[in-house]
Amino acid sequence: MTTNAQNSFKKTLNEVIVSSNRAQTEGSITNIQIISQQEIENAPVQTIEDLLEYAMNVDVRQRGGQGVQADISMRGGSFEQVLVMLNGIKLNDPQTGHHSMDLPVNLEQIERIEIITGGASRVFGNYAYTGAINIITKSDMANSISISTGENEFKSGSINYHTSTRNLKHNISVNQKESNGYILGMDYKIKNYYYQAKANIDGINALFNAGYTNKEFGAFSFYTPKYPDQFEKTQTTFASLQLRKEGKITLDNKISWRKHNDEFILFRENPSWYHNFHETNVFSIDMNVIQKTKTGTNVIGMEIRTDNIISNVLGNDLESPIEIDIDNFYYKGASRTTTNLFIEKNIDLNDLAISAGIMMNIDSEYGNEYFPGFDILYNVSSNIKLFTSYNKSMRTPNYTELYYKSPTDTGNINLRPEYSINKEIGLKWNGRSHKTTFTYYKREGRNMIDWVLINGDSIWRTQNLNQLTTIGYELNSKIDINKMFNTNLPISSLSINYAINESDKNSDGFQSRYVLDHLKSNFSLTASQNLNNKLRIDWRASHQDREGGFTDFHSKEEVEYLPFWLISTRLSYKVFNNSTMFLEVNNLFDNEYLDFGNIPQPGRWMRAGVKITI
Repeated sequence: MTTNAQNSFKKTLNEVIVSSNRAQTEGSITNIQIISQQEIENAPVQTIEDLLEYAMNVDVRQRGGQGVQADISMRGGSFEQVLVMLNGIKLNDPQTGHHSMDLPVNLEQIERIEIITGGASRVFGNYAYTGAINIITKSDMANSISISTGENEFKSGSINYHTSTRNLKHNISVNQKESNGYILGMDYKIKNYYYQAKANIDGINALFNAGYTNKEFGAFSFYTPKYPDQFEKTQTTFASLQLRKEGKITLDNKISWRKHNDEFILFRENPSWYHNFHETNVFSIDMNVIQKTKTGTNVIGMEIRTDNIISNVLGNDLESPIEIDIDNFYYKGASRTTTNLFIEKNIDLNDLAISAGIMMNIDSEYGNEYFPGFDILYNVSSNIKLFTSYNKSMRTPNYTELYYKSPTDTGNINLRPEYSINKEIGLKWNGRSHKTTFTYYKREGRNMIDWVLINGDSIWRTQNLNQLTTIGYELNSKIDINKMFNTNLPISSLSINYAINESDKNSDGFQSRYVLDHLKSNFSLTASQNLNNKLRIDWRASHQDREGGFTDFHSKEEVEYLPFWLISTRLSYKVFNNSTMFLEVNNLFDNEYLDFGNIPQPGRWMRAGVKITI
């Protein structure tokens, strides 16, 4: 016999945890790309970072590969301008965006990934300058053991355990992987631990998340080619609790904590010469009151976020040093608290949907600012929709941009926040055999934060670029080949993403490390072949053409980034009890390419494994 509480709990698990408005309504007015569970399970990748390589207008610049460290950007922006969330909880690191993808989850735990493009500060606050990525984990995860091995002495193992009672569900996951690296100095060991609990108690839906990730990796030329033999260790610990009580007046509250430790060694064999330690802590409370009306919802929300850092190089002098170990101390630190107030109105009038709101950012250091915006969707017919949006967004500088000093880089404590006006218009066409979206966008930015190298100088410095306008075009289409041509071909599905980004500024007289080195064009193609009811082949192909260039460390000459193709494939075979054996190959044709200057990327990399479902 199924109780009302159980029915309520099952319904809750199927709801969208976060979308493009604070009311968290199902569906979306704006252009949100969903990477489904089936796409995740069959992709020829083993990391979230590699999976995002094939998403719409997402730029993944990796150091080391396999999720060691990656910078995620959107629509020609920088990696500092994308908000990263896990089940709606913000996990960006205030030290540097290089650590924002230090997440304690792997692909087997993920139900779907929502990619929200365009400025979204009025909904999410800081960091959502060019968009947001929300990773949503499974509620009913299968009990399983996965083992894989491959070239470059790659080894990976994971255990996923799920149990449930009448109204409480638990997920526990442990994952570890390591490799000697594709070149000397690119070795790594990564450990992830994750726990999730969901419950419905007296009509209150509760979600608790906790996780820990530990990374140790050779950082060959990661931050400067002048001293290539670098090494780094990072640890991330986080916990969050979300409580939501549905009704005519819905209360939705989140509280979270994230701690990140970063240990960087410039000379791996001589750590005493240049050895940096950083620890950041972020505490956040997000409260929302949602009123249902006949035509939609009214929302009032508030977010209070405090972040701090202690370090031996970043921040202001501490009153007294804090001991790390017997030989090392934190001498510096900084902290800040930001309060955001949100008001939002969502209206649904048959063929017309409108979401409008404003966020007030209260910041004692940079002053108060207002960030308005609206999204409009109109149903032209049952399968064609037009949408448009206007949003103002912002991002404050992080602690590295403000305080960092090294032999090759210098921060700037006088940096100002960066702002942008985001406009877009697009069309969604859901035909019998395809789902297609076309979007045109324009982003007008000012006070853009970047690391620049002035011609004739030897030090990279942070500064605000006055103005930068970026326009772009995006095409996304998911096609059912057999429905389209009324055939029974083995290629069951085809997905196409194509994006063009153009900026009105170039780097004459200086080099840009991030802001101007965006993707000019990005094309990706995915296809699936079901050869029979047990054997399946998945293909991924992408072509990237990057703006800008870099100084070759050996020749000292300015070199442009060259366009390149990447093709990967996965062969999977179902054995028993939904268990699967697989063989995957990344960079099938062993192409040479660069995401960052002077850091070679992996060539062909083959891995094989098995997932045993218990």
